[in-house]
Amino acid sequence: MDEEKRIIPTNIEGLDEILGGGLPAGSCVLLLAPPVVETHLFCLEFIYRGLVNKEPGLIVTMNYAPEELKIRGLKYGWAFVQGERNGIMKWVDGYSYNANKDVKSTDAIKRIGGSIALSDLTIGMTQAQQEFHTKAENYRFALDSLSTLFIYNNPNTIYRFMRAIIPKLRMSGGIGFLLLGSGMHDPQIETTLRYMVDGTIQLDDNLKIKTLNLPFPSPKKSAKLELGKKGFRVVDCEE
Repeated sequence: MDEEKRIIPTNIEGLDEILGGGLPAGSCVLLLAPPVVETHLFCLEFIYRGLVNKEPGLIVTMNYAPEELKIRGLKYGWAFVQGERNGIMKWVDGYSYNANKDVKSTDAIKRIGGSIALSDLTIGMTQAQQEFHTKAENYRFALDSLSTLFIYNNPNTIYRFMRAIIPKLRMSGGIGFLLLGSGMHDPQIETTLRYMVDGTIQLDDNLKIKTLNLPFPSPKKSAKLELGKKGFRVVDCEE
C-alpha cells in the first residue's frame, strides 16, 4: 500500500481508532457479518458521515429499496435527499424490480434487473464514479451485499465481476465496504474474496468488531459497536 495515500476518517464515533485513523483513499474492505446483523445501517451511516463533509457516496443495494433505506436512516438523523439534489449521493437499486415495485430510475437512483444483471450493475457504478470525479477527489461506497450476488450467480462469475470493479474503485479514489454474510458460503469463497480486497473486518452477532487485516493496522484489533439514537459508536476497546 502506498504510504502517501490520504487517510480518510469514517467519522463514525470511535471507529477510526481501530482502523488506524480511517481508510486510505482507493481501498476496498470486506465486511463480514452474520445475516441477522443490520449491516445496512452501518453502511448508511458510513455514507452519511461522508455526505456531511461533502464527500460523494454510492450505495449498491440488493436487499432493500433505496426509498426504504432512506426512511430507516431518518430514524437516526441521516438525511440523504440533499446529497441527491447536489449530485453527490447515488444509488444502484438491484432490489425493487425483483420485488415487482412500480418504480423508475431517477437522477439519483439507477434501477437494475436484480442480482443477475451484473453488466447493468457495473455500468451503474461506473456512471456514478464518472459523475463523482467532477465533484471530489474521493468518494465513499458500500455494496450490500455480495452474498445476494453469490446466491444467484456462479462464484466464478462473481470473481470476474470483482476483478472488473475493484480496480475501478481503487483508481477512482473510492473508499468503502463490500458486505458478505458470514457462515453463508463455502469457506473458499471468503478466502478468495479476502485475497482480492485491501482489508477485512468482521462483526459478530453481538456487534463485536474485529479487524482481521487492514491497509494501515492499528494496535487495537477489536472493539464493540453500539447502536444508539444517533448511530453507531465504538465502546470497550481492547488493546
